[in-house]
Amino acid sequence: MSSTFEEEVTHEQPGGHLTVTGGKPSGPAAMFGWAIYDWAINPYFILINIFVFAPYFSSVVIGDPVKGQASWGYIQAAAGIAIALLSPFFGSLADAVGARKPGILAFTIIAGMGMACLWFVVPGAPYALYITALCVIVAATSIEFSVVYHNAMLPTIVSTNRLGFSSGIGYSTGFAGAVVAFICWLALFGTGETAAFGLDRDLHEHNRIVGPLAAIWMALFIIPLFLFTPDQPRTNRSRKEAVKHGIATVIDTVKQLPYYRNIATYLAARMVYYDGQSAVFIFAGVYAAGTFGWETSQVGIYGLMTIAMQIPSALLGGLIDDKIGSKKTIFISVSLFALILLVLVGTTKDSFFLWPLSTDPIVATSTIGGWLNAAGFDTIAERIFAALGALAGAFSGPSLSSSRTMLARLAPANMMAEFYGLYALCGKATSFIAPTMVALVTTWASSQRLGLASVLIMMVGGLIMLIYVKEEKSISHKA
Repeated sequence: MSSTFEEEVTHEQPGGHLTVTGGKPSGPAAMFGWAIYDWAINPYFILINIFVFAPYFSSVVIGDPVKGQASWGYIQAAAGIAIALLSPFFGSLADAVGARKPGILAFTIIAGMGMACLWFVVPGAPYALYITALCVIVAATSIEFSVVYHNAMLPTIVSTNRLGFSSGIGYSTGFAGAVVAFICWLALFGTGETAAFGLDRDLHEHNRIVGPLAAIWMALFIIPLFLFTPDQPRTNRSRKEAVKHGIATVIDTVKQLPYYRNIATYLAARMVYYDGQSAVFIFAGVYAAGTFGWETSQVGIYGLMTIAMQIPSALLGGLIDDKIGSKKTIFISVSLFALILLVLVGTTKDSFFLWPLSTDPIVATSTIGGWLNAAGFDTIAERIFAALGALAGAFSGPSLSSSRTMLARLAPANMMAEFYGLYALCGKATSFIAPTMVALVTTWASSQRLGLASVLIMMVGGLIMLIYVKEEKSISHKA
């Protein structure tokens, strides 16, 4: 206990110029390799999970926006259950093995295979629903498992007084990668009369290509992580011993969670508000396509605006985090995000809450207005919805970045990957609840609007729990 306590005190020296393990920060090249990983994986979440493949699956493959949103919800719920059950064990295994990169490589390969196979989800194919479910579940679970290893690397390569900004750099880099990948898709496949490489729009090959595109993008840009970012040293345990130790450790940690009551409260709070936020983005494209009848290209441009706002906001949020703390940053950003969602679901194609809106096209009188009309946002309601989406993106960046940083500030240094495994669990343990809630409410009320609004309950609940979290380092009970 005494050696662990000394280790905890060491990295809390005034100035915080050491890492959480008491070591020297690794330098800019290591940070670049770590941050570019977010650039590599984010096109999956944006192109597949939210703005291109999800609306295509809902509106074309299923052919009914309400049934499609419900089906997508059940698929996401299944993936969430798998992630919740297995993430803590992989995190504990990472601590037992020591090295993080082998796990990242293995899960990246599996995820890439799942993404690439989405090409075979052809409209009208008898097994399109089942192919989609299998591919998305494989890709989603594998990426989340690799993220557990990746998150655990950050506290060992940067100083404690730079955790917030460094996490913000990672998220901003990831959002920038998503924007660039999105622009590439729009330029090559999403807009214009013909798609690049002779892809057939009638067979929706321009939508299906996002699977292989995200896989290739990930394989290419993950390379700097392996070249420039130092890994944790391997332990002397064999693979068999590491697996046994990892399983035993996570079971022991779960039993000891009352000892880590503050961390447990935070993980529970993050589990609830994060699930609500994630559901908003998962269903945003589906909701917009069903509410306004947007084509894939319009949903794509809307997504591009939303993502672009997260690039500067994550950086700014990281700076604010290092100044006022992670807890305050999370609370403010999630609160404003929830408020924007409330306004967003009050917007339909012909009304804004109780105020009727004209559905006549707006005559552009400015450059921005002309650009919005060209993008397909030519009514008042569509412009309000697009603006709200951009604002939601602005407040999601800081909440995501500071949530990752908060755990690094709370968790004992010698249990970092293990707690990031629990972090992944708590990001997914209830992840089936929000999609299931959206699916059930959408089906019950025959309303996408009420279905999406239901997740407000989770964000408010998570914020209430966050009030009781203390932003202070826990001391490990392990020698």
